[in-house]
Order: sequence, then C-alpha cells, then structure tokens
Amino acid sequence: MKLKLLFWLLLVGNVVLFGLPRGYFGASATERREPQRLTEQLHPELLSVLPANSEKLASQLRAQPAPGAPASAEGAPAAAPAAAATPAAGDPAAAAQAMSAGPATPATPATPATTAPQVAAVTPSCTEVGNFTAADARRFSAQLASLNLGDKVVQKLTQDVTSHMVYIPPQDGREGADRRIAELRRLGIGDFYVIPDSFPNPALRSGVSLGIFRTEEAAKAYVSQLISRGVRSARIIARRSGAGKQVFQLRDLTPEARSALDNIKSAFPDQEIRGCSA
Repeated sequence: MKLKLLFWLLLVGNVVLFGLPRGYFGASATERREPQRLTEQLHPELLSVLPANSEKLASQLRAQPAPGAPASAEGAPAAAPAAAATPAAGDPAAAAQAMSAGPATPATPATPATTAPQVAAVTPSCTEVGNFTAADARRFSAQLASLNLGDKVVQKLTQDVTSHMVYIPPQDGREGADRRIAELRRLGIGDFYVIPDSFPNPALRSGVSLGIFRTEEAAKAYVSQLISRGVRSARIIARRSGAGKQVFQLRDLTPEARSALDNIKSAFPDQEIRGCSA
C-alpha cells in the first residue's frame, strides 16, 4: 500500500515537473522571468532608478499635501503639484518623464489690471480782461462793482515795452560814473552818456547809458560787441511807455458770476477776455 502511494506521488511529481516549464499549469518559468516583456517596453532609456536619498524624490514627497491639509481659497481641496504630474497607469514613457522632471510648479494667479484714474479737466480759476484806457477802466470797474466780487477782483496797470537800453549799472555815485567813462574812452568807446539825477527811475541814476535799441535782439547784439572790446559790466533794461493800460483779473468765479461778466464785457467789444498771464 505504501509502495502504491509512493508510486503515485512520484508520478504526479514528474507530471508537474514536466508540464510546468511548458506552461501547462499557467505562466511558465520563462514567462515569470519576463524576458520577452523587455522587448515590448516603450522608451526604456527614459527610465531612471532613483536612490532612496535622492533630492528629486524627496522634493516630490515634500510637495504632496499632508493629510488634513487646508482647502484652497475657492473651498476645493488644494491639489498636490506631484499628483498633477503623475502619469496614467501602465504608461512607462509618461512615468519616466514624471520621474525625470521636478515637481510641478503651481500656477500663479494673474494680477488684475489696474485701471488708470481719469483726470478731469481743470477750468482756469483766473480770468483777465483788458487792456483798458483810464476812462474805459473806470466805466468797467463801476459795472463790475454790481457783482459784489470783493477781493476776487484785482486791477493792474500794464505798460508796453517801447525800447531796450544797454547800460552800466551805477556804483559809487558820480565818482563811479567818472571812472567808467575813463575806462570806456581807454577802450575806444565814445557813444555813452551819464544818466542824470533827475531820471524817473532812481535805481539808474549815475549809471552810464551805452545806447537805446528798438528790439531786445539788437540790444543783445551790441552787448556782445562790447564784451569783445573788453566791456563786461553792460546790462539790458526794458523801457516802457508812460501811459500804460489797465487790466482786471477775476479769480474763482462762479458760473453765475462768469455769465454776468460776459454780459458786462459785451459793452466793451474792443477788450479781450483771457486766462491770467501771471
């Protein structure tokens, strides 16, 4: 009986040993070693084995959110950058790219564009009317008084420039003028005269005038000639007419006051209304 049992056990064992390598009982030993699957791999050169202490592997582990991590601002759970880069299962090429690449960088939200503030146009706060003769200025002022503008109205006298004088400023009175005259004669300059003490502008008395010119350009050209001849103290001053004109400057007018001003100004058609020059 024991011999029969031993015989059948040996027979079964031989059958198993015979059929196993040939795949009669499932995957063969050769298939379990998978030599043919190596030829079926996609881009095996992209695969790399990372050691346990790899910095790249550690950075991916750090990028994964810990259990119970807070949700994003919209209320949805924050997605881990590494999860976004995880390839689909069974795709070796995608797995190789994911392992060779670093952790995905989360997208930075775009900054909303800032709209530049609109600047409103500023209406001039000063209005100037003129130039009036003395008689017209009195008439205009009398009508302007009815608006009760108070200190918002300023009346000024303007004088037209009629000529330009080239001169040497006074210094040390008459004695200083005599020294300058002697120096001018030594330099061969004879066109000059000493400004008398009766001159209307006291700041020019005892100065030395070197010429009167209609335009400022002509006066500047003569000063250049004087400098080339050694006279370096010559200056230019504008000479204005004695009569002058009257102008009115009105500040911070309300729309009602501006309308009333236009009505008054209509009686003086020769006068100009404009923004204040100064």
